[in-house]
Amino acid sequence: MKVSIVGGGITGCATAYYLSLDGHDVTLFERDSLASHASGFALGGIIPHFGAPPDDPYESLSRYSIGLHRDLAVQLYGGSGDGLSANFNRKPSLMLVEDVADAAAMERVYRSYADDHTLDIRWLSHGELSHIDARVSPSILGGLYFGDAYEVDPYMLTLALWQAAERHGARLVNREVREVAVIGSRVSGVVTSDGLTGADSVVVASGPWTGGFLAELDIAAPVTPLRGQIIRLDAPGPPLKVSLWWDTDYATSKRDGLLWAGTTEEEVGFDDSVTDAARDRIIGSLVRMLPYLEDADLVKQTACLRPMTPDRAPIIDAEPGPDGLVISTGGGRQGILLGPAMGRAAAALATGVESSVDISAFSLARFQ
Repeated sequence: MKVSIVGGGITGCATAYYLSLDGHDVTLFERDSLASHASGFALGGIIPHFGAPPDDPYESLSRYSIGLHRDLAVQLYGGSGDGLSANFNRKPSLMLVEDVADAAAMERVYRSYADDHTLDIRWLSHGELSHIDARVSPSILGGLYFGDAYEVDPYMLTLALWQAAERHGARLVNREVREVAVIGSRVSGVVTSDGLTGADSVVVASGPWTGGFLAELDIAAPVTPLRGQIIRLDAPGPPLKVSLWWDTDYATSKRDGLLWAGTTEEEVGFDDSVTDAARDRIIGSLVRMLPYLEDADLVKQTACLRPMTPDRAPIIDAEPGPDGLVISTGGGRQGILLGPAMGRAAAALATGVESSVDISAFSLARFQ
């Protein structure tokens, strides 16, 4: 089967990977370079989604995708039997709280999972936190510890997915897609400056730009760009042993020797520039949680545009529009975590086979 994929981020490259493994004829179109947007600049934290009912569709998708990440660690990097590799590293995570009400809510989350002995999840008081890192601010009341959390380099992962797809025959076309071509009630391919490239199915996985492609087909998809900025610091003292999270922010020591901290959630259209205001806000929040970082040196600041939907859940659907059209976008701040699952589900939709995970909750129809 001939499948064209629009978008060279993690979802598009994961889709290409799974399709090519099954022997399909795959062409991926990317106007810039692979992982040149959010997939190349994200943090790369792989942290399970907690707090919803066990059968919550988003939580199920999250856990399924983490399983795929573990498989990819072996398939792409030759990792060990436990799924760990050079680019899939166990990195426990701590969700910190300063407010009494938030602490009570976190404790309730912990109690709801306490009987599940397959999960390494614990509630830690401030005194217990100090055994992990004594540099955490004394204003912190406690934290929810997730032992089964991981970290990847998103750029390396996206590139590795594509390289594996390419080894199985997938092709990259470095051109902007002008439109999705349709004959009658079915897609016929994509149109670039080189003309029409025929296809039996077209997967649109172009992040926050997806809405523009779909509008040409009279499909309204509420996917908008949400700018996120990250700073990288040369921090004094030993690296953080765990990744720390609070509110919408985080801090973690990465393999490049720097401490990464973020992030912002800015509705500024397609402006992906960095700003002094974001830098100052991130540093202020960071120093409030980790006062010792007041003396850290700023090394780099980046910004990227995440594809966000109104309910912050992805769109994975093949129902709207012409036959053969597949939509896979809207991973938002969890795009790296969800990328493998979104890619595998899109590959299933493109070829008419049953998805390995229930994606019915992620249809576009939920917004209509």
